[in-house]
Amino acid sequence: MTHRMSQAIGAYRSIATSVHPLVAVVRLFDEALVQIRRGIQATEAKRHEDSFIAIAKAGLVLQGLSHNLRFDRGPDVADALLTAYTKNTIALHAAYGRPDAIARYTAIAAGLAELRDAWASVAGMRTLAEEAQMVTRPASSQ
Repeated sequence: MTHRMSQAIGAYRSIATSVHPLVAVVRLFDEALVQIRRGIQATEAKRHEDSFIAIAKAGLVLQGLSHNLRFDRGPDVADALLTAYTKNTIALHAAYGRPDAIARYTAIAAGLAELRDAWASVAGMRTLAEEAQMVTRPASSQ
């Protein structure tokens, strides 16, 4: 296990011990999405090192999620999630440096946002669209 992988797993465990596991999963997806956004912004600004770091962090979050799947509690679901996390991690790294990296990152983020919202629904949390509505509503209608 690499040092970064240990850090990702440690971050997952730290969050998991202070909140419900489903809430932790949603928060980790939020962190991955933030890092992808930072990677996109850095790519647009041609800050290649910052882009690489942000995308690597997003990949580490997904690796942390994949290393904490419970195959004993639902092997079919765990296997599907492992595949999704692994393919998205590979896709993130494969997009780096490509001319269409921003489009690829955007597509990956859209898929991860959908998966995040599915977890949020299970956890009884707001979806990203619901959170955006909360932010954009005028103060009088809240």
